[in-house]
Amino acid sequence: MKKTTTLSLLAISLILSTSSAMASDDQNSTKKLESISVTDTTDKVSQRDDLVIDSPTNLYKVEASTVFGTEIIDKKQIEEYRAKDVFDLLNQATGLDLTYQGRKSPYFVNMRGGGNVTYILDGAILPSTSNRILQNIPMIAIEEIQIVRSSTNLSIAPSIDIGASNSGSGTNIGFIIIRTKEPKKTEGIISSYVEQAVSQPYANGQNIYTGTRFGDSSSLNGYVGGMFSRYDRPSKATWFDGTNSDSGMFNGGINYGRFSLNMMGYKDTGRFEMQRAEAVNGALDTSKWYYDPIKTTILSADGNMAWNENQVTLFSLSSTSYEQYEHDESFANNTIPAAKYYKETTETYSLRHNARFGDTSFQFGGQFTHSNGFGPNLSSSYNKFDTTVSGFSASVEQKLFDEKLILDAGYRRDSKHIKDSATSNTVAANNANNNVNMAPANVFTLGAVYNINSTYALNGRYFKSNEGTSGDFTLKTQNGSSLQEEKQSRWEVGLAASYATYFKPMLTYFDVTIDNEKVATTNTYTDASGNIYYYYTEQNSHRKGVELAINGNIAKHTTYKFSWTNMISNETNSVDSVGASTPRNLYSALLTHAWDAYRVSVSVKKADPYSSATNKSGTVYNGDFGDYTIVNANIARDFKLSGYTATAKLYGRNLTNDQYATKGLVSGTPTQYYSYYDRGRTLGVELSLAF
Repeated sequence: MKKTTTLSLLAISLILSTSSAMASDDQNSTKKLESISVTDTTDKVSQRDDLVIDSPTNLYKVEASTVFGTEIIDKKQIEEYRAKDVFDLLNQATGLDLTYQGRKSPYFVNMRGGGNVTYILDGAILPSTSNRILQNIPMIAIEEIQIVRSSTNLSIAPSIDIGASNSGSGTNIGFIIIRTKEPKKTEGIISSYVEQAVSQPYANGQNIYTGTRFGDSSSLNGYVGGMFSRYDRPSKATWFDGTNSDSGMFNGGINYGRFSLNMMGYKDTGRFEMQRAEAVNGALDTSKWYYDPIKTTILSADGNMAWNENQVTLFSLSSTSYEQYEHDESFANNTIPAAKYYKETTETYSLRHNARFGDTSFQFGGQFTHSNGFGPNLSSSYNKFDTTVSGFSASVEQKLFDEKLILDAGYRRDSKHIKDSATSNTVAANNANNNVNMAPANVFTLGAVYNINSTYALNGRYFKSNEGTSGDFTLKTQNGSSLQEEKQSRWEVGLAASYATYFKPMLTYFDVTIDNEKVATTNTYTDASGNIYYYYTEQNSHRKGVELAINGNIAKHTTYKFSWTNMISNETNSVDSVGASTPRNLYSALLTHAWDAYRVSVSVKKADPYSSATNKSGTVYNGDFGDYTIVNANIARDFKLSGYTATAKLYGRNLTNDQYATKGLVSGTPTQYYSYYDRGRTLGVELSLAF
């Protein structure tokens, strides 16, 4: 059951009272299609060219039709949201909703009602363990996050999952690309915060970032930067969701003539406790599960060679190492079993060329990823795999009638090779599934943008893919039937308008159909070695919805953004899950205002209720999920101290103290349904010094 306490009216009214809107009649002219978010463009001279969404030197350049589904959260907005971590920030984005469970795979980001999302950090394509990696990436290290929804861009990353997970065709519904900070000059910042959630111990964290640029000529220049961060967010034993981490990052780059190279190294180590679930009658789950330590190391390099302004070759390579020591203890007894050690490594290589001939642009290239892992992980007591995914893509974009009409088309092919893969430590299991080539995934895309006039633009996109049976071991059906080729098609159409700088709406309709999607059932079987596996089956799914996004600048110092995502239907085998396991409506909003030395931000996220949640193994948990309204706010003031800028910030997350849940578990005899509740209201203060 959802638990809610009284709203702190005084805190909210104080902040809202300082956020009065000031209207302005700015000119309503725009000739270039913009992404949903308004990025910080106050410093055009020093803006990074590799972050401009349509720049040929941007490793994640997208076609004009994909810009419609792309949202940029820049450094300024990251500061305005003052989110707890990356996942907390992503929950504020358009069409995304975060679900959390205190289990071994904790975070799930749903994009427009479902689908897998691929995460990328400075060129490193992250494996499926990313939902145990990203929560420790310090916010101070991030320059921007690029969210590509329902992507039809085929050059960013493979269309199928890398690593040991099942590689279903086209299930990667989009990409979330994180770019780390680069210094614009010799600069630095030191910050420290302390905060407390309701009835929880105090949490604290400290950060330092410093960097400089060298060289003052266009022929040779570069930068170096470094970051160290730590945080400790303890919890009481009856809650048990404490986390802590120490992390460090080093990055550097050089521009020599037409050649550019960037390098980044990141490392963290910490502890992650898996929250205890609470039943309707107040009983607590007795599981005492946690990772300690949990470690990540990421090394990446990317660069480009601009042969001329129309011909650019780009590349990236990376290595990601993830380690965890899993502890499965119990609050019901003092038995301490041995820790389970799991390690996974992933290397990625990408090469692409961007070519432009007048109004015609081409992108073509390929990617190669290699993953291997060993040890107990999630629900499997034994894992051993060595897999590769290789693929290539080609696309063309044509501008017609003085860019009034822009068309694009693309093709991608990805294939997965299994050198070896076993989930059981037996001779037979280790000798099976070796040197197997899985059926390739073939993806076709079309896109179009019609700039009707200086105010309106119409957009359309289409995606179609197919692949044979998926996975890196044989998926078994309970009735012995064969699994069929998986197919996916999705399309969307959108209309954007720019009436004035203070009112830029965009309306999108989206539709996704997946045939023969592979899913685990709740029934299991035991192999000859005593290992338990789930039977698989196939299902057909179809979801569709509409999305409205509005943003603008009101006068000079006030900005806002608002989005609404409505799921019209989300059917599986003709059974609609909207309201059952999917919220029908998602709303998000951000309002910011600055005056003199003060800055204030208020953000809101609202989700409709749903009555059940399902884990990866297909188990359904009943409960009261979603149905929350989260209000976050902060107010900051700058001070000048001996030529430096000091900032004091008061902030609050979940000011409504809405102790909602998004997932649960079922356990016990008789059956008990448990939920993982949010901590509720968190208040804090942060002090920083920029130099």
